[in-house]
Amino acid sequence: MSKLYRYLGDQLFGSFLSFFLPLFGIASLLFFIKLVSVTAVIQISFWELMELYLFILPQILFFTLPISFFAAGVGALHRLSFEYETIALFSLGIGPGRILAFFRRYATLLSLALLLLGLILIPQAKQLYKGFVVYKKVQAKINIKPSEFGHHFGDWYLFIEKKGTEGYENVALYNQKLQNQENFIIAQKAKIDNDKGLKLSLHSGHAYTYQPQKLKQIDFEKLILYDTSASHFFHYKDPFIYWLEALSNHRRAYDLTLFVLFSLFPLVSLYFLAALGIHNPRYEKGNIFLKSLAVMALYFGISFGISKALSFWALIFAPIWLVAGLLYYNHKIAKRY
Repeated sequence: MSKLYRYLGDQLFGSFLSFFLPLFGIASLLFFIKLVSVTAVIQISFWELMELYLFILPQILFFTLPISFFAAGVGALHRLSFEYETIALFSLGIGPGRILAFFRRYATLLSLALLLLGLILIPQAKQLYKGFVVYKKVQAKINIKPSEFGHHFGDWYLFIEKKGTEGYENVALYNQKLQNQENFIIAQKAKIDNDKGLKLSLHSGHAYTYQPQKLKQIDFEKLILYDTSASHFFHYKDPFIYWLEALSNHRRAYDLTLFVLFSLFPLVSLYFLAALGIHNPRYEKGNIFLKSLAVMALYFGISFGISKALSFWALIFAPIWLVAGLLYYNHKIAKRY
């Protein structure tokens, strides 16, 4: 039996690589195109681009692995059937159940790996990706060049004459949105920090507010302005807290349900895999991969639809799909071989 499993493993592995590598390459290319669009907002180096790619790598693996496994399993069994090797195995007393047991082992391991990717690694990677982008945006704000117009600090227009040894010198800010009046601040020295939020510390200056026929002036030794833009704050959540929000957040519940259904696909589709791959080449011709594509499109399409509509109740679709596959397998394979 070990020789049989080793032989089936070689067939599955070779078929898996032929599907996984092209799918992985196409998915990586699509995500790289998405990453390049980020450079329109922030400036990143080549190594930072690679770092962002590592953050989205769990998503690429999560969607390509189950598709590759199902297609590879069907392809391996189809090749064995086409070359009459499954018929030879059946004649030796090795029934479809033993072949199915081999694929069940790998399908179970893959489903567990997908649950790890979907429920732990992907939430962390998404947050790291978001945190990286937020950090680069803040860094871009901090990287203010003296004697250049067009800089902003929150809602304030910011101009700096020159950069000193301990910060900036001769700073001017203008804001016409604060309290529906014009506000103008000048300071001799300033410093920008990113400690618990982006803040601008001004020293030795004057603040002016202007309303029609009224001008107010305030002198200060130190004034601190905070950039309260929501995009500058990021709070990391561990996977448990991240998914706990699914109880009150419909979008998070949709993601959780969809990830679980996608993770279970290799295991609950095992009977469809065997029923499509095992056949008698003298009586059944072609359309194997079209049928495989239809099965995958049906499962993923239904999973998308009911996860959005039914939330957690959509998880009942997994055992229903498993039973449907078992019935199809018994009708097409178990009764014949």
